[in-house]
Amino acid sequence: MRTVSPREAVAALRVGGVALVPTETVVGLVATESGLPRIREIKGREANKPIALLCASAEEAFGLATNVPPLAEHLAELYWPGPLTLVLDLPSGGTIGVRVPAGRAVRELLGAYGEPLYATSANLSGEPARAAPDEVDPQVLQAVDVVVRGEKGSGEASAVVDLSGGKVELLRADSELSTQKLARLAPANPNPETSI
Repeated sequence: MRTVSPREAVAALRVGGVALVPTETVVGLVATESGLPRIREIKGREANKPIALLCASAEEAFGLATNVPPLAEHLAELYWPGPLTLVLDLPSGGTIGVRVPAGRAVRELLGAYGEPLYATSANLSGEPARAAPDEVDPQVLQAVDVVVRGEKGSGEASAVVDLSGGKVELLRADSELSTQKLARLAPANPNPETSI
């Protein structure tokens, strides 16, 4: 395990490696699609649990989805770049979680790589997420290929809002976004099954 700059980490990612990257929220395990099996192995995570994509811009994030609702665009204007993950429909069916992070190190990494990257918190499944690389479980630290230098995050994971299939559902709140606030931001909801 070595500490590198965001630009240097790209070489490891391109060959299926996993990078430990500080963000403005918690420390993340970041990889390309070819590195996803390693992320799951490091975390001890089930293969069917989704892993979000970090994107450099809202345009990039929304370009991956189909039927981007107006509320997604409104939330992006309010919270991106920042600690909000949006779950949207994929053109091929299924869903995808996307986030445009604000942390300098992770933004530099996205810029250097040039495409979205998969990311999840750098902790063993069931354990709490950590704000700084030196707080991460030694087992996780030893398993990654590189550690990207960067600033400590807030320690609070991003809010997650599911807007797939016409839903408006807060899957995980944070200090900025509560169920009540989301209800105020959401337009009048014609679908009685939707939960806010």
